[in-house]
Amino acid sequence: MKLTSDEIDIPATSVSVYDAIFRRRNVKAFTDDPVSREVLERLFAAAIWAPNHRLTEPTRMFAIPREGATRRRVGDTAWQAAYDGVANPDPVQKRRAADDDRDRVLAAPAMVYVYSLPGATDEMTRENYATSCCAVQNMALAAVAEGLCLGWSTGRLTRLPGLAQLLGADEEWTMVGVVFLGQPAALPTARRTPHRGVVSWLE
Repeated sequence: MKLTSDEIDIPATSVSVYDAIFRRRNVKAFTDDPVSREVLERLFAAAIWAPNHRLTEPTRMFAIPREGATRRRVGDTAWQAAYDGVANPDPVQKRRAADDDRDRVLAAPAMVYVYSLPGATDEMTRENYATSCCAVQNMALAAVAEGLCLGWSTGRLTRLPGLAQLLGADEEWTMVGVVFLGQPAALPTARRTPHRGVVSWLE
């Protein structure tokens, strides 16, 4: 059964759309404060309302509780992949890199892998990927309204050997990224070129 936009129970918030856009930050370090399942459910509800040409609904998300067995397995896999992938033969350096990746996995208050389904054509696959990226952005903006920050990574933790099987994802799906959520340990300062530097007004 599908929901219509008229049936959505929109959470009350004092954060405006502009607040969320300009205050959103990509964060790597979080406090130890937990993120409740109720909050995550609201973020997922926001995610699925991302723009979606052809209404293919391609986004798939895997939420991994911090205390669960899957989180530990991902952490162990990340440790081994990082250890094996460090070119420096010094075992101390290799362990340091491996420990950093495992700690990032295990310490995050909330962790979600996001995939996009392939389409019937290359064009549809690109459209689906764009939709799933918009879904992550929706989550990032909704996170601001919840007093949280989101970290979106497409790095080593998205390329772990056997990851799709571990999560229950299809090998043919496109990885969009791993998302970490929580209270930020510190808010970074962001910089952008003013919009006048990238917009051309045409006659």
